[in-house]
This record gives sequence, structure tokens and C-alpha cells, in this order.
Amino acid sequence: MHLFSEKFVSLVFDGRYDEADEILCAQREAAAGVVVLRLVGVREAMRAKVQQLGFGPSDQRRVLACTYETAYRLREQKYWNDAATIYLDVVELSLAMNEPFVLDDARLSRVLCLKNLGRIHEYEREKAEIPAGTTILIDGVNWRVEDL
Repeated sequence: MHLFSEKFVSLVFDGRYDEADEILCAQREAAAGVVVLRLVGVREAMRAKVQQLGFGPSDQRRVLACTYETAYRLREQKYWNDAATIYLDVVELSLAMNEPFVLDDARLSRVLCLKNLGRIHEYEREKAEIPAGTTILIDGVNWRVEDL
């Protein structure tokens, strides 16, 4: 597993978001000129961290919250592919837990990532599943699914 991914995921799960963002920024600088940024091994690092936490109800709520936060951080730093992958995990966890709180936000965030990756077929298919009026806050602006 990639050291940067493990460190990034651990920092997010520890609530040390500024440090997690610093890792993403450092990786961005190291990948100067790369069109699609990637944090190699981030999904595997997430799964390893989840295995360490346990499977009780409070553990699962923490996993959902931290998985969402991980995807959010990746999206904010324009790691579109990694964010799309982790947002899919958020959607699956939300459905499995019957926890709707972040479900539509994760779906809309994933659609945004797919659009930025140029994966238009997936974008259109998944966008159609999002309820009308669903919003997401990006750079201080509320975007509706209809706006994307």
C-alpha cells in the first residue's frame, strides 16, 4: 500500500484535516503536469482503516462519516477519480446502513467528479438517479443537480 495514502486516510480518521490536505497538496506539486491526479492506494488504505475500527453501530457511523470526509477532501483538491471511487463507497455504506443523511450529497458529488473526468455516460446515468433539487456546496455556491 502507498505510504501517502495510508497517512492521508489516518489523518482524516483522526480529524487532522489540515495535515491531510497538506499531503494532497504535496502530491499535487509532485505530479505537476499530470492531467488526472491520483493518490495511489487510497481505496485500499480506506479498507484497511475500516477493518481496524470494528463493525458495531457507532463504528459504522464513524466509518461513514470518515469515508465521506475522505471523499470530500479528495474532491476539493480535484483528485476526481479517487473522489468518485470513495463517494461510491459512501453511497454503498449509506444504503447498507439505511442512513440517508449524506446519500444524495455523495451521489451528487460523485456525479460532479464523473463529469470532470469526462465519463459522460456514467455521469448522465447516475445524475438521473439523484432527486430533483438536491444541492451541493462548492466554493461557497450551492449547486443543484439541475445546474450540472
